Amino acid sequence: MRKDVSKIGTLSRRGFVAASGAAAAGTFLPKKVFAQKRVSINYTLGWLPEGANIWSYAAKPFWAKAGLDVTIEKGTGSAAATQAITQGKYQFGIPATPNSIQQAVKGAALLSLGCFNYDTTMGVAVRPESPIKEPADLKGKKLGSTLTSGEYPFLPTFLKKFGLTMNDIQSIALDSKVREVALIEKQCDGITCFVASALPKLIASGVNPRVFLYSKYGMPFYAHSLTTTPDYFAKEKSVCEAMAAGLAEGVKFALLNPQETIELLFKELPELKLASTAKEQLEIGMGVWAANYMTKEAKEKGVGYSDPAIYKTMTDLIFETSGAAGDKKPDPNTLFTNEFVGKLKLTDAEWAKVKAGTAKYALG
Repeated sequence: MRKDVSKIGTLSRRGFVAASGAAAAGTFLPKKVFAQKRVSINYTLGWLPEGANIWSYAAKPFWAKAGLDVTIEKGTGSAAATQAITQGKYQFGIPATPNSIQQAVKGAALLSLGCFNYDTTMGVAVRPESPIKEPADLKGKKLGSTLTSGEYPFLPTFLKKFGLTMNDIQSIALDSKVREVALIEKQCDGITCFVASALPKLIASGVNPRVFLYSKYGMPFYAHSLTTTPDYFAKEKSVCEAMAAGLAEGVKFALLNPQETIELLFKELPELKLASTAKEQLEIGMGVWAANYMTKEAKEKGVGYSDPAIYKTMTDLIFETSGAAGDKKPDPNTLFTNEFVGKLKLTDAEWAKVKAGTAKYALG
């Protein structure tokens, strides 16, 4: 991962309106079925607003055109987000897929309506000068984690691959607001995190970390998925269709127009713009996300498509490593649906544009 950031031209406001209008007029968005009465939706991020989930804000104009008034709220971790969805606090959210499956193993009813980030980038980050050259070197080291963050439940499984247990490390609980700071200020030897989320803050502070991604060690997981409950899906299928369609349009817009998408976020949350490094951090986070989105699923099947074989692999792995007495492995085919996704595609030229703008952000 190189330290420099991309400089991609900003679209004009008129260009955005034209782009969003054209996309909304396409065949993917459903008809405006809520014209008589707008539907209010509560939607939770899996984490704080950032480059890795900024496409949620790019989706708001498309949701609005479909008659949905969506309130986006920040999250405190994917595990907490899945619980809040099952409790009915939110109709929708974008937790990391592994956490939804993990909750399903415990008996929770959750349903993914589409995948909008194909690599969690879960893993461990250490300082570049650290003597920790490989994961086995974590033995005896101080490792900071936010306990509600999505990667933390899988830490024991990751350590096991190197002959380690949680007793072999010094695990330190950190609030989400200080996790990266703890590594920057050398208060711990490493942190567990979603690397795409942590990387912008670290690099902006002069720390270009060495990272150990779970996905590079036999733990491949999809990341953010649009998630609801099966009950809500059964009762409000047209709302679910509109949410999935609008989010797919938001993803496409964010992939092709990163600078305009950042401006949309600043308009929605102007306080974020006060930080001097805010734009740089968002550019890095978006770059990592976009680089990881160029997958076989998205390119061949369309935005949001989930591969049934990968869902089976994820479900098997999570049950084998996280299941306890009394748990039941769910049928992976009941955990997701492709009914409303895979209809929106980028052209070869558009994918080439994404690749050219994000090559420097590819991890691993």
